[in-house]
Amino acid sequence: VLHRHWFIFVRHVLTLLVLAAAPLLVGAIWMRIGSFELVTDSLSYILVVMAGCLYYLFMLILLFGYWLDYYLDVFIITDKRIVDIEQSGLFGRTVAEERLYRIQDVTSDAQGIMATALRYGNVYVQTAGKTERFIFENVPHPERVSRTILELTDKIVDRLEADQHPSSSRTS
Repeated sequence: VLHRHWFIFVRHVLTLLVLAAAPLLVGAIWMRIGSFELVTDSLSYILVVMAGCLYYLFMLILLFGYWLDYYLDVFIITDKRIVDIEQSGLFGRTVAEERLYRIQDVTSDAQGIMATALRYGNVYVQTAGKTERFIFENVPHPERVSRTILELTDKIVDRLEADQHPSSSRTS
């Protein structure tokens, strides 16, 4: 069972923290300049507070969406098949699975300095089935994942060939 690398979620959280600090920075600059008197009447103050609350509520909803995407995107490799479960928003889910004997090619890559340093990347699985290409995005140790898939595929194919030609496997 694989999830995306933890750094992908942390990168989204850091982006949201920077965006969350932006209104505080604008408020500090605004107070420093001295135009805070514009917000001293009650209606303006209430509107500014409500806008700030809505902004931070939106940030919280984005954080929840990023966490859902991180936690509910699952890639499963068994000794018979691979399964790719992709969550799209709150109510969208795509499940694709393919038997190992239909796998034709497995490729892994790590693009960028952080991906190389933290050892995460994509694994591309080319199949002969309905879904032509599975993409396991931003998984930890993509080279190990691709090697595992190829080893399992070789075992399945060898077992299928042995079942098709039982006489040749007994003579060897």
